[in-house]
Parts: sequence; C-alpha cells; structure tokens
Amino acid sequence: MANTPITLDPLTPTEADRLRRQGGERYVADAHPGFPCRQCLRDAAIGEELLLVSHTPFESDSPYRSASPIFVHVDDCGSPDSLSALPIQLTRRQLSVRAFDRAEMMIDATVVDGADLDSTLEHFFDDTETDRVHVHNATRGCWATTIIRG
Repeated sequence: MANTPITLDPLTPTEADRLRRQGGERYVADAHPGFPCRQCLRDAAIGEELLLVSHTPFESDSPYRSASPIFVHVDDCGSPDSLSALPIQLTRRQLSVRAFDRAEMMIDATVVDGADLDSTLEHFFDDTETDRVHVHNATRGCWATTIIRG
C-alpha cells in the first residue's frame, strides 16, 4: 500500500484450534493453488490435509453478519509470514472486497482481480469511515481475511 499501512487480521491460532476441535469436512489438497488456509494465509501444498469449516469474521450482530466456508490446515500451521503485506494467496484470485465502518455496516464493495487488491484497499481506506475490509474469494464466497487500517 502506497499511502495507507495495513494489518492483516487472519484466523487466529486460538480460533483455528477451536474450529479444528469442532471438526469439519476433511480434504487432501490435490491441486495447487486451490486450498487456501485462512490461518497461515498460504495455499496448501499437494498432499496437505485441511478441514472445511464455517467461520464468521464479524464481531457484532451486524445485519451483514454471516458465516463463510473456510479451509484451515488440520494441524496448527502458525501465523502468516507478514501481517503487513498481501500474501500471494490473495493476489492470484478473483476477490470480493467489502468495506465496513466501525458498526460493521457495509459502506462499499467491489469484485476485483487479486492483482488490483492493493489499489482497491487504498481506495477504500481513503474513506475515513472505513474501519476494516473483508476479503472473500469471489467465486465460492469463502472469507479470506480481514484487513484493518494501520
């Protein structure tokens, strides 16, 4: 991001562990890319095991609150390498990008090629009302990560 520093807010290890304990549909990655883990923000390597679980990134009872399917590695995979840089997992997919204010009400949204995510975030964060941005895969609707200002 040229002007606005960002912080990625992926699935925390604590929340990922809670979802693992709940269980989900087990998958073995058979294509790369194709199985994006929402804890470490990397695409699983062929042969890695993942769980498909349901997760909501919302903290309040906003009318926009909804659960989303996500993949998480079967075993703890740690945190992303960086929380201030966009991972390749995001920049190589078509994305639905949604800006929210502090009350978690949507104030803007668009569908972009992942290569344009950086400029889209810059545009959304130019609006001082934007508190956070949710990023989803456009085709399947899976939540990818939340991005907050600074």
